[in-house]
Amino acid sequence: MYGLEAISHHNGWAISIVGILIVFTGLVTLSLLIRLFPNIIALIEGKEQSKTQPEPQKEHTQPKTQKPAINNSIKEAVRQYQHLISWMGEPFSLPRLIELAEKRGLVRPHSTINQLIHASVIQPDDKGFFLWHAR
Repeated sequence: MYGLEAISHHNGWAISIVGILIVFTGLVTLSLLIRLFPNIIALIEGKEQSKTQPEPQKEHTQPKTQKPAINNSIKEAVRQYQHLISWMGEPFSLPRLIELAEKRGLVRPHSTINQLIHASVIQPDDKGFFLWHAR
């Protein structure tokens, strides 16, 4: 007895189906564990932080309140970003400008740069970079 007849005679089809179901169930279980893993880690870290680190969170919020409040008007934004751009040089890339603005602690750099683009203070140079056109 050879071939498909031998497979049928020795329950090969049932064994194949059971094997496929075992592998499929294992893969589904693994994917669910991988999907839930960040939530489990966050839950564990959240409990540890609430028990052991209530003071560092307060310290983390204090530097934000100690920084001087930055006026978000367009004139103030022009002054702040003009200093950064003069330091960077022209033409400049927006990702680098955003990175420097975040390092300096400027408020909402993405939104502010978007306002400057809409006000035509920052204009593209058609080469992938941008130029500063302050009034």
